[in-house]
Amino acid sequence: MLFPPMPNRSMSLTVRGQTVGIATALAFFCASSVSAQKVTTIEDLTLQQTLGQLATPLATRPAAEAIALTTALEIATAPFGTSSGGFVFKLNPATGVLTRTNTTFGPSFTERASTSGEGQVSVGATFSSTSYDKLTDLPLDNLQLGVIGATTPLRTFNGSANLDLTTKTVAISTTVGVTENFDVGVVVPLISTKLTGTSTLVRGDGVVTRLAETSSVFGGLGDVSALAKYRFFKFPTADLRDAGGMAVVIDMRLPTGDRDDLRGLGVTRTQGSLVVSAGTGRLKPHGSAGFEYWSKGVGAPTDLVARTGVEARHQILYAAGVEFEAAPKVTLNVDFLGQQIRGAGQVGYVTDTPPAGTTGINTIQSLVALSEGISKALIVPGLKVNLKGKMLLSLNAIITMKNNGLHSTVTPVVGVNLTM
Repeated sequence: MLFPPMPNRSMSLTVRGQTVGIATALAFFCASSVSAQKVTTIEDLTLQQTLGQLATPLATRPAAEAIALTTALEIATAPFGTSSGGFVFKLNPATGVLTRTNTTFGPSFTERASTSGEGQVSVGATFSSTSYDKLTDLPLDNLQLGVIGATTPLRTFNGSANLDLTTKTVAISTTVGVTENFDVGVVVPLISTKLTGTSTLVRGDGVVTRLAETSSVFGGLGDVSALAKYRFFKFPTADLRDAGGMAVVIDMRLPTGDRDDLRGLGVTRTQGSLVVSAGTGRLKPHGSAGFEYWSKGVGAPTDLVARTGVEARHQILYAAGVEFEAAPKVTLNVDFLGQQIRGAGQVGYVTDTPPAGTTGINTIQSLVALSEGISKALIVPGLKVNLKGKMLLSLNAIITMKNNGLHSTVTPVVGVNLTM
């Protein structure tokens, strides 16, 4: 099925055993062995609540909120395929016939300065499937959440989780050429997130004092993108061919995605970019740089007792790429995408002093959100094929070279676009 499930979700979380305290090391210290097996099923939780049930009882700090922040940042800032159409025509005054001004079909994940042309409308959709494998530098398989080191096994605890997290996204887009040099467009993402995982709290003598497991799917609308592009300078040519130029792009991301299900950030984001592209031959380079302003920060607590936290806000974006006309109906693309999310987003471990009045505890370590932003570097090879008429098929792979937030290795992306 191409489209991800919509908000009517069905999920469950099962918890077995005695729940050990969640906020302080003293709660771990007071934990006792399991006296009886109890099975409880909790339904209709949000994704953030599900992470809370999995992670919170296993750490002395708010580890679940740290994972949720990084997950939301990754899903909400993942790149969409460009919505611009691949066909631009102009009336040749000498012949009275419409003539194509570009021989390539345009980039897939970056912008070029060329616009669609007055009255041109293009519609498209892309589908991507992403599997995540790391959280900063920590594997999602056997992710350590919290450790209590003590002088005796009965006072020692180790909390860990095995998480399998995937997203599937359908991005539906349309672009309209308002004038020869001015385009407007919108991208509507539909996102399905699946979380399958277990978490365990193991005492120093090997006794599992808590086991939780879940298999949950959350689907619905993400943060919608509204875009405007204006080309203010056009490189001159002696014929009708489009040699590119310089353009400004304003992209506003609206807070339409559910923050509790981590499909959006709950803030309005406005990105301004300068785009440059050139070339009339078979090889056409392009590049852009911009800044995205967030109406407010997106944060996570780091210590519930001290009431401290971290906050991510704003990002810097840059991109470059080339189009190559491999054949009249085939364009090859390579795009490079860079992002810098400022303020927060990474996770790591902190070591705390044992609470006053406790004896026998040596160390308290927990996963927590850090005040360090996320850096991303992606390379996207792909191609566009003219199937029939003005319909294009695009095939791409988003390859992660660097991502110290929620990391994936390769994301395949397939799309179709029709210019009308």
